[in-house]
Amino acid sequence: MTTQRTLKTAKKNARPVRESTRAEKAENTRNTLLDAAVKIVGRLGYQGASIANITAHAKVAQGTFYNYFESRQDILDQLLPIMGRQMTEYIKSRMDPDTHGVEREKQRITLYFEFLAEHPWFHRLVNEAETMAPKAHKVYFKHVSEGYIRSLTRSLERGEIKGYTVEQLEAIAYMLMSTRTYLAQRYAFSSRGAVKPVPANVISTYVDVISRALYR
Repeated sequence: MTTQRTLKTAKKNARPVRESTRAEKAENTRNTLLDAAVKIVGRLGYQGASIANITAHAKVAQGTFYNYFESRQDILDQLLPIMGRQMTEYIKSRMDPDTHGVEREKQRITLYFEFLAEHPWFHRLVNEAETMAPKAHKVYFKHVSEGYIRSLTRSLERGEIKGYTVEQLEAIAYMLMSTRTYLAQRYAFSSRGAVKPVPANVISTYVDVISRALYR
């Protein structure tokens, strides 16, 4: 009897589970479609990211797709900018705020490779976007480069970077971005497309070169 009374009291005092609002359900469905599209692109490329494949992976009706996106190209144009912001936030949130100079660059590229390991489809998403989603490609590189320039500007102001001007930082940012992209292409992916750990000497070589070039 005591146990039954305890259970009844617990049920009476328990807070009712709040049901999702219509807006929350809509946002969840939209995010599910985006996540499905990203993974389809990673596996089949942009060409294989048909509405049928996306909705099948998301487990929603094809008609539902048009409640959230105007067309197949519409969703493809949104993928890379969204994932680019996730990538930069992933790196930013894990950086040690007390680290500066070349050690900060070491952290940045190490975290970039960690992000690729968790999101192995990201590299293909970027590489194919130039031709298959040029609008997204432009937005992505603008966002990432601007963040990199801000970081380099702070290093310049602190006196960590020497021998360069503010006007040169955009070109430097693109050099660093392209370097890590090609290092990922060469060392982070197996022949089957899976992400593998980047050899420590690759990261140490990158740090050595950056140290000599920027943080002299």
